[in-house]
Amino acid sequence: MPDNKTQSCYGLALDLGTMVVKGCVVDLHTKRIIRVIKKYNQQNALGTNVISRISKALQGNNRLRNLLFATITEIKKEMGIFNPCYTTVVGNSVMESFYLNKSVSGLAKFPFRSAIKCGEKTKNPQGYVFPVIGGFVGGDTIAGILASDIYKKNKNYLYIDLGTNGEVVLIKNRKIYAVSTAAGPAFEGVGISAGTLAIPGAIKRFYFHKKKLTFTTINNKKPIGICASGLLSLLTIMLKQKWLKDNGQLVRPMNLKGFKVTQQDVRKIQLAIAAIHAGVKILLMKANLKPSDIYEVIITGEFGDKLNKSILVRLGLIPQGIKKIRFEDNLPLKGAVAILLNRAQIKQVEAIRKSSTHIELALEKDFPQVFIQAMNLSPWN
Repeated sequence: MPDNKTQSCYGLALDLGTMVVKGCVVDLHTKRIIRVIKKYNQQNALGTNVISRISKALQGNNRLRNLLFATITEIKKEMGIFNPCYTTVVGNSVMESFYLNKSVSGLAKFPFRSAIKCGEKTKNPQGYVFPVIGGFVGGDTIAGILASDIYKKNKNYLYIDLGTNGEVVLIKNRKIYAVSTAAGPAFEGVGISAGTLAIPGAIKRFYFHKKKLTFTTINNKKPIGICASGLLSLLTIMLKQKWLKDNGQLVRPMNLKGFKVTQQDVRKIQLAIAAIHAGVKILLMKANLKPSDIYEVIITGEFGDKLNKSILVRLGLIPQGIKKIRFEDNLPLKGAVAILLNRAQIKQVEAIRKSSTHIELALEKDFPQVFIQAMNLSPWN
């Protein structure tokens, strides 16, 4: 735990998620990560998505920024660091706007333009807020790309952030194309009857053997709920056992030692999967690429356990034909940490921004049909 007398040695990286805010304290002398903490964003009390929060902000509700900083203060207090030497901040366009006290009116209607463009250096606290790509695709995506190191290579990559404001990025010939998908909070265990964050005690994986359903939890603690990886593995088992139809209809009630999975829960997960599926498919179509043309898929998010490729393909989240998948926790936060450790990389952050093109899914003529087809929980090419 940092000592308040020597806090000038410590840096703070923040990932401002719609549902969850993460913080990481780094010893800037030794380059050692001291602690990582995540807390529910207190803004959740005023809406669980960026659209509802934009609406509240435009009504003159000033509580949103206060609630965000109350969450940050809660993280600092638990970490024991109140005055870091330097703070780096990533988040989607809306969250970064709240942090910088900028208007979100441009994000309230088409063409969805953020008041943020380039990265911004701040004085109080001294630090750096990442730039945005466009629309709702913010600095968290740029930070994830930076941390994954995929922007340097002449290969085709898909980068997927499974979050409330789910982002899908395609990199082709070092050109970056990004979309934002309204996945909702299901991938973060929010809004699901038995859902929870990926924390100790969260059910991270289900198994079905000899007609018996079992599970494991994070850190082998007493189960407190089901996180994203657990939900996705359970859905796959339910489909295989015919307890769930491909169209999402629940055939039999699911009550797992007091943890219920309802029809409404399935629909929320189904919508989240469809949103990511549609984003991936539209980008592949625009780039004229087949799944087999992708060298690697990088997936980040609050999933809790390594997601099995067969599960993602069976549910239709990613296409068949993908050769290689890499799962990485906290890539946006790791990108923020990278700047703490080497501020010279800010030039690289801005280079990633300049190489990026935002694509608005709503303007893609094939999107409605692709999204409707994506609602089916089945493999696709």
